[in-house]
Amino acid sequence: MKFDPFGTGWRNQTPREEDLSVDIVRAVRDAVGPEVDLMIEAHSRFGVSSAIRIGNRLAEFRPAWLEEPVPHHNVQATIEVARAVGVPIATGESLSSKQAIAELLSHGIIQIIQIEPMYIGGILASRKIADMVDAHYGVIAPHAASGLVSTAACMQIDAGAPNFYVQEFFHDFNVSWEQDLVNHPPRCTEGYIEVSQRPGLGLDLNLDELRKHPYLETPDMNLFEEDWHLRREPAGRLTVDD
Repeated sequence: MKFDPFGTGWRNQTPREEDLSVDIVRAVRDAVGPEVDLMIEAHSRFGVSSAIRIGNRLAEFRPAWLEEPVPHHNVQATIEVARAVGVPIATGESLSSKQAIAELLSHGIIQIIQIEPMYIGGILASRKIADMVDAHYGVIAPHAASGLVSTAACMQIDAGAPNFYVQEFFHDFNVSWEQDLVNHPPRCTEGYIEVSQRPGLGLDLNLDELRKHPYLETPDMNLFEEDWHLRREPAGRLTVDD
């Protein structure tokens, strides 16, 4: 189970907000028991000291990882957090070169790399990076938040990587018409996705359905509000629960 318990705060939380975040993780752990992996998403929101404090508070719940506790721009910040907390750190989805991944791995403390095939150069580049991660005794957990075709590509990477850990999968929570954009969409059943035996990625685009949903350079806020639970806060601030 992957979730972000940190609300809308950025860089720092108030003591009350931080206590609530910890209580949310505690409640989930109590509800699902010790056998379920909890992946805690931080969305790059903290500074180093805040990330270390919250990471150490979460350690008692034995999360599978704390994801991107600090922004990816400064590798040293991620390394500093990873060395100071008793929780595995997952990162890499925002990196766009093998050199950046190599620098991240060179410190010997990051074990979970979230390859994003759309950023890193596709299936072949991702597979090469999976080997590099494997050489550093790490695992891959590919990032997939860009649609069914991207997820299908991730599945091919996963199936061919000996150090595959877990695959991100959003499609049970996306708009209902997303499933109609392709034939034979990937489906998750009881926590598993069956790798397609069909040619290529195992799916084809449904062009007629795609034409019904053209790309909007300016988002349709009515659709956005319906599908992503957008809410308005005081002073006109917009926040999104994902």
